[in-house]
Amino acid sequence: MRNKEQYARNFSLVEYGSWKKAEKAAAEWLAKIKKTLPPPITSHGVKTSRNSSGVVGVSLKAAPLASGAMNYAWHAFWPGNANGTRWAVEKFGDDNAFCLAVISRQRESADRKAVEREFKRIQGKPVYKAILKQKMIAVV
Repeated sequence: MRNKEQYARNFSLVEYGSWKKAEKAAAEWLAKIKKTLPPPITSHGVKTSRNSSGVVGVSLKAAPLASGAMNYAWHAFWPGNANGTRWAVEKFGDDNAFCLAVISRQRESADRKAVEREFKRIQGKPVYKAILKQKMIAVV
């Protein structure tokens, strides 16, 4: 499948007489067709219907505390950083934690000090407000 167009062909035993001949023909066809295919489209950075935060790779995570209360954090993740980076709402506030997670995701950086420096640089500026406009959910 490339650019929503399917490239496929069947190599049947009826046509080729044996699995070995069918597999050989299929490998030859594949080697030939691969050269003509358009490049694959990456899904990196593509927002899907499952996204509820408004920003790809950023989500709101909730964890129950022993007291029964909930602990919320904005979580940024990207390929190569499966654990992601969490920014606690209690420590930074909802909007600031969201912005920190977005910056982490944009930079694909788990370097908290670098992310916090960038956050301080943009805080209160139009770029900070633009990040907040993307936010689709908030901690209640």
